[in-house]
Amino acid sequence: MATNDMEEPPSNGNEDGRFLSQGVRYGSLVVEFVGMTLVLGYVGHRLDERYGWESWGLLGGLLLGMGLGLWMMIRQMAKINR
Repeated sequence: MATNDMEEPPSNGNEDGRFLSQGVRYGSLVVEFVGMTLVLGYVGHRLDERYGWESWGLLGGLLLGMGLGLWMMIRQMAKINR
């Protein structure tokens, strides 16, 4: 009986689960970053409408949201990679 040298070794189910778990973690980081940016951008937009700041509130909200989102992402990545 001949064996095929090209056969794949049996897959370990734990390895697949680990990759899926990491993917979900990294995906949640992206959602947090985008969410923080959108929420603070919206708050800045509403402040623009209320106080007539033209677009400075929106710009400030977006920059603050991106900064906080990036800070949260870096903090969570440090926890994941420990």
